[in-house]
Amino acid sequence: MEFSVAFWNLQNLFDTNSGEIATDLEFIPEKGWTREVLNKKIENISKPLRTMNNGTPPDMIGFCEIESEKLAIDLCENVRSGYYEIAKYIDGSDIRGIDTCLVYSKDIFECIETKSFRINFRYPTRDIFLARLRVKENNAELSVLVNHWPSRRGKKGGFDQYDTEFSRCMVAENCGRIVDDLLKIPFEEIKYLPHDILSDRRYVDTINTRWNKNVLLMGDFNDDPFDKSISKYLRAKNDREIFIELNETLEILRNTDRDGTDKQHYLEYTTPLYNCMWNLSGFSYYHWRNNSTNLFDQFIISRGLLLGVQKLKMNLENVRVFNEGLTIGDNLSNDYFVPKDPEKYHPAQRGIPMTFEYLRNNGRIPKHRKPNTGFSDHFPIHGTVKVL
Repeated sequence: MEFSVAFWNLQNLFDTNSGEIATDLEFIPEKGWTREVLNKKIENISKPLRTMNNGTPPDMIGFCEIESEKLAIDLCENVRSGYYEIAKYIDGSDIRGIDTCLVYSKDIFECIETKSFRINFRYPTRDIFLARLRVKENNAELSVLVNHWPSRRGKKGGFDQYDTEFSRCMVAENCGRIVDDLLKIPFEEIKYLPHDILSDRRYVDTINTRWNKNVLLMGDFNDDPFDKSISKYLRAKNDREIFIELNETLEILRNTDRDGTDKQHYLEYTTPLYNCMWNLSGFSYYHWRNNSTNLFDQFIISRGLLLGVQKLKMNLENVRVFNEGLTIGDNLSNDYFVPKDPEKYHPAQRGIPMTFEYLRNNGRIPKHRKPNTGFSDHFPIHGTVKVL
């Protein structure tokens, strides 16, 4: 048995009524964001979700840039009525009022716990959402972290990653701490263990069992897999050789640092993760201002989920960026692609995401597009997990 997982940045799925915290007043009826437009956006993004998993919807979907639980319910009912449960929607602290959420099949999963982690800058930013699920088929547990890291939009609307890199590195550190809390014994408990942990098999089994829990990170990280926030601060790598049992790591550290104790090494060692996107050659996001393509949307997993140690295993061969029917080349005729016309698309752009466009109050649609067409400025990502 396998179940399928997906993640999609929905690009500004706002309700027609602004939430209390929202300061983004672009998406209101007075400026063209009407209920009719919203319903059409939901209808459009529902269509690819219905067929994403070989003709069926995914069994678990993480979303970001969605404003309310009501919108999540409406979207799920359009994708597959009665199939999904929403892992408790928690209004985050994002200043625009857009959040992350997770929906899952009631037939396959049971939700054990949900929690939202607030990331503290000097200004509000998006929370990291955690849902702990149990797979009914074999009672395996899976912790899912849904992320939407700070944008690259910087000074005067620029899109230079180095203007805002510090913010994503800070969120990466916070996210890594959450992962460590899931996969390592808390300090309050570890301090009572002996300094030479490796001397007792019971302690070795305890730390390895926790180390091998199934953790799946999904999200729009606004950085590529090789960028500093992901590879250095979150420690998401593609080197399978580092994913050894924790006791083996402690033995190596014991031999290289003879003055340190096993307990000290355990407390200081930060958890490595495996980035499922390293071997992909495509992209999930196109930024028009820089004419750049990026693989911002990623699945990142723990050792346990990589190797199938605790009854679940990520099928790396099935991880992909899903762009079928979502590119502008799929949806627009050749008349829209004229190399020297700034109001048209260049033919080289046929593969970029088809953003959702609606008739704003200025009465103009970019690139002469028809109103209420398109999907998102991101492609979704999709994968499967084997139930062992």
